[in-house]
Amino acid sequence: MVSLRLLALVNRAAPVVLIFLVTSVVPCSLAADYPTKTITMIVPFPPGGTADAQARLIAKGLALRLGKPVVVDNRPGAGGRIGTEIAARAVPDGHTILMGTISPLAIEPVLHSSTSYDPQRDFAPLTLITEMPFVLVISHDVPAKSLSELIEYGRTTNKLTYASWGLGSSSHLVAELFKASTKVAMLHVPYKGAGAAMTDMVGGQISVMFGLPVDTIPLVKAGRLRALAVTGPKRLPMLPDVPTFTELKVPDVDLRAWFGFVVPATTPSEIRSRLHLEITALVKSREFSEWAESQGVIVVASTPESLSQRIQVDSALASKLAKSISLNLDD
Repeated sequence: MVSLRLLALVNRAAPVVLIFLVTSVVPCSLAADYPTKTITMIVPFPPGGTADAQARLIAKGLALRLGKPVVVDNRPGAGGRIGTEIAARAVPDGHTILMGTISPLAIEPVLHSSTSYDPQRDFAPLTLITEMPFVLVISHDVPAKSLSELIEYGRTTNKLTYASWGLGSSSHLVAELFKASTKVAMLHVPYKGAGAAMTDMVGGQISVMFGLPVDTIPLVKAGRLRALAVTGPKRLPMLPDVPTFTELKVPDVDLRAWFGFVVPATTPSEIRSRLHLEITALVKSREFSEWAESQGVIVVASTPESLSQRIQVDSALASKLAKSISLNLDD
């Protein structure tokens, strides 16, 4: 016969057991039913750019794989902070995904202390999908055929100017890395986009620029600009004769643009795992790989941990550079 004391113990434990069962089953149920509605993929930049193009390719494939529509929602402004802030406040149920880049996830929070989100606290990484090296290009008005000649010319004349697509942009910071590593003085001329900067580069009004492959390679191949070096560990297949900074013994110049997906931090782990699986499969697909190669984009398809580490490393680098040049962009 069961004792009265044992029955009492069982009765007292029953609510605890029930709570355990409910809390352990609910996430699995959410993951099993996911997705239940349209997924919004926030891109914190205007339509037509590299981030937007990648997002639309992934959204198309993701909709087919998940069986629900995936809508790209462009929310540009403030270096990507506006769209990123919206994503940080979204319901953490896997139905809002952010296309994050080096700018809003690593640079902007460092340069703007008023930023309302913390990339490490407010987001859970899914995957680093791609990266793009920077290409150092010079105007034909600069009498240099190699990186060493450019450095010598810059040190002896003090006449070099360099363009970026804005104060605090990744193109600005990589140029400051170059200045610090080579001790070459260059005057910064910020623009409101890569297009206008490239136009003045071709016209000879600007000496130097660190541009992305999609902007620089067509002009280099057309003979309108000269490429001297690329960031990253490998040469670009589309510019096989252009060495890396590491090959040229300037290894500290290694900033690269990158693109990845994150979700609100408390999104259930099972849903994050599903999204990681589907997105990385799409990034490795033939269609996406062929597009990437045509744009000078390098496919990565990393683990969530790798994206988290990349955010931390580039945030630390941006912080160090900002302090060294007294760059603070708070409004």
